[in-house]
Amino acid sequence: MNLEEIQSNLNVDFNNINLLESAFTHKSFFVKKNKRIKDYNQRLEFLGDSILDLIISEYLYSKYQDDNEGILTSKRSLLVDESALSKIAKDLNLNDFIRMSKEELDRGGNLRESALADAMEAFIGAVFLDKGYEYVKKFTLNLLKNSLEDLEKLKNYKDSKSMLQELVQAESLDPPKYILSNVSGPSHNPIFKTDLYINNYKISTSEGPKKIISEQRAAEKAIDYINKNNFNSIKTKKSFFKKVLNSFR
Repeated sequence: MNLEEIQSNLNVDFNNINLLESAFTHKSFFVKKNKRIKDYNQRLEFLGDSILDLIISEYLYSKYQDDNEGILTSKRSLLVDESALSKIAKDLNLNDFIRMSKEELDRGGNLRESALADAMEAFIGAVFLDKGYEYVKKFTLNLLKNSLEDLEKLKNYKDSKSMLQELVQAESLDPPKYILSNVSGPSHNPIFKTDLYINNYKISTSEGPKKIISEQRAAEKAIDYINKNNFNSIKTKKSFFKKVLNSFR
């Protein structure tokens, strides 16, 4: 790993170079290779995830003062979800610097979205510890400059949950129900699974690194389903249950 090249590419000079080294060290390399290395990037990833959420939440709160919390949450997920972060990491060629075991590299592990996003978050955590909040805030917003500009171009933005709610209300159906059906993965990087029901009819299932993100993704899938199938199957289901209930009266 060429630490000088990383700093040059990312335009930041670290006081504590061990933080930078840890940020780009995958657990597989730490376990297999070198006892000299003090740490790998999972703890920094945990910290960086929270710092990134805070920076973007503060930015969106100030920038979009008419948006409710649902829309702000959805906008934040567009900016900092795994896909968005991995794209930024790839654009910066961070995959060239991630240290992994040979087995992981042979499987293309340094190109996985999850590994790239983890490295991005770990790096932000490292910058925060080395430089402080104001520095990492300015650095991160500059890093996401293009994404923030793209977000601003979206007019009358509505999050998927709000859009689905409006579609369902227009058909006089019961509000969507979001049921958390499973939580898997390690405690520092959980995966939440959400099942979405309308009128006791399961429309979609989706997963995400946060509960709200899994719900938004489930709502997106539900909207796609409704666009393709209309509400016919949902209304049929509701009608069936009404007949059953009426038979007991």
